[in-house]
Amino acid sequence: MMLSLSRQTVRQNWRPFAGAFTALACGIVLIALTVSLLGSVAATASQPGATTADLAQLDELGAMFGFMAAVSLFMAMFVVSSTFGFVVATRRRELGLLRLVGATPRQVRRLVLGESAVVAVVATVAGCLAATALTPVVLALLRSRGITDLDLQSPSPWAAWAVAAPCGAGVALVGAWRASRRAARVPPVAALHEAAVERRRLSVWQWLIGLCCTAAVVGVLLVATRMEPLFALVTAILLPEVIVIGLMCFGGVLFPALAGLLARPFVGRDVAARLARDHVRTSSRTPAALAAPIVAISSIAGSMIVALSFTADWTTALNREQLAAPLVVEAGAAGVTDLLADDPAVAIADASPPVRLRLGADGETEDVEAVDVAAATTARGLHAVRGDLGDLRGQSLAVSETWVSDSGKDLGDTLPARIDGSDVALRIVAVVADAPDLYGDLLVPAGLVEQELRGLDPALIFVVPRDDVSVADARASIEQRLAGTSSRVLAGDTWIDQVDREARSANDVGLWVLLGPAGLYAGIAIVNAILIGASQRRRQVRVVQLLGATHRQVRRMALWEAGLVGAAALLVGAAVTAFLGWLIRRATTADVTDVGLTMPWLPLTAIAITCALLVVLGALTGGRAMSAGR
Repeated sequence: MMLSLSRQTVRQNWRPFAGAFTALACGIVLIALTVSLLGSVAATASQPGATTADLAQLDELGAMFGFMAAVSLFMAMFVVSSTFGFVVATRRRELGLLRLVGATPRQVRRLVLGESAVVAVVATVAGCLAATALTPVVLALLRSRGITDLDLQSPSPWAAWAVAAPCGAGVALVGAWRASRRAARVPPVAALHEAAVERRRLSVWQWLIGLCCTAAVVGVLLVATRMEPLFALVTAILLPEVIVIGLMCFGGVLFPALAGLLARPFVGRDVAARLARDHVRTSSRTPAALAAPIVAISSIAGSMIVALSFTADWTTALNREQLAAPLVVEAGAAGVTDLLADDPAVAIADASPPVRLRLGADGETEDVEAVDVAAATTARGLHAVRGDLGDLRGQSLAVSETWVSDSGKDLGDTLPARIDGSDVALRIVAVVADAPDLYGDLLVPAGLVEQELRGLDPALIFVVPRDDVSVADARASIEQRLAGTSSRVLAGDTWIDQVDREARSANDVGLWVLLGPAGLYAGIAIVNAILIGASQRRRQVRVVQLLGATHRQVRRMALWEAGLVGAAALLVGAAVTAFLGWLIRRATTADVTDVGLTMPWLPLTAIAITCALLVVLGALTGGRAMSAGR
């Protein structure tokens, strides 16, 4: 009986559930699309004829899509859970009426869960079908944007459906289940209340989760002075999610209070601002529901943008500190290394072409650089922070500090490898400083991989002139010798600047892929939250209009409310971004001297303006509906 009543309630009183349907359907589209992208990488890699370069590119795409899936999953689950809970919580008077006519708490709870299940089923079907239709479009878009030149294959939709449907619908039902427990405790007298006074007290679970998240942030602060740049970067990517969860646990108290403070300069000038301030200060669910997607996307996107910019500053500083070669040659033909070695003006032509080797117990293929230690030490500043590069001979291996942190292996350990058809054990003899643009994470002596090096030509050659030859004369001699090979000879500083520009351009493309779907979903969620809140306030608006408020004042009040909460959420997101930016900056400046500071003002400002415009759009739409009494 309760399930039948749930279906009738959703059909006849669809407005409160439209927002929940939108949030869940779009969330499932987001999750299913990211899973489909991962599936397309696997499907393409399994195609016959895939080259080693294709597989390497697919590995990079898989890592990028995997991170995009994590961000998308967090955004979808976060918004869906809060939206379903918000929709149920705004129906206190209606649920009180059911209790008044004889419904038991258990029946009320079953009714709420049944309504959520009906919406979840419809939204899940719609979201899965939409994601399947959009997958080929997204794959074509990735290719047209230059993210990949591979023809990614569309995977079977079943895997995406199997992941997206239970994740989205399950989170929706969990959010509704939490709200249904509160709904079951609604007393019958709530149906007679002329106004609903929202509870501002935090629940036990909110306190526990919020304090755990706060403890995590405090722990990061305590170790900030000893944090390595790599760990700081990882923290800047993962910690925003923890902070956002903690903030939303306290959101029912934090955002009304902060919005009230922001309204203080305006309440004496506009009666609509005063009404909006009073409503926001006495509410908890509506401000928290609106702030949730704004805080989430501004914190996550802002932190990631700042992290990538500051990391580019760090790697550029590493390049400037270590690069000793005054000239860098970008080889445009085969045999360039031999031509440089025969040039009388050249003392060192340092090149280390990467080779693909199977490493580790699982036999995964990795890029390994074959180095001449003496040449790399002179030209690229290669040096060991632990161990001795003089021992890099025979079956040995040098690794970067980053690789040590990632792999868990250290100096003296061995790494299984397959070289020239034979299984060998490479002993780690040195740990070298990080310099990702100058050399890779894994270095082996050139003599160990002579067979694999045959036919390979390096893309970059670092050139040190002879002592009695000036840099200008050496460059002129090299350009003359390489004439007709389409090779380029660059000054060291020019090459570093070029690498920095290319890295930032690649970061922009990566951010578009990583944050684009989640940002679009956050935008929908922002407008959706405002419209849900507006749809639940028709009775309050009628009272305000009976007291003399005009339609224009009602619309201004809606605009002020959304604007104050949106501004509060953006301030909190900016504070999170600033904190994590400080964390990375502190770690990088402690690691390298003279690190530049490039603030990505344009994308950060674009995020703030976009969120503000969406808030205004939602407020104008909701305000018109409220003033018209719809």
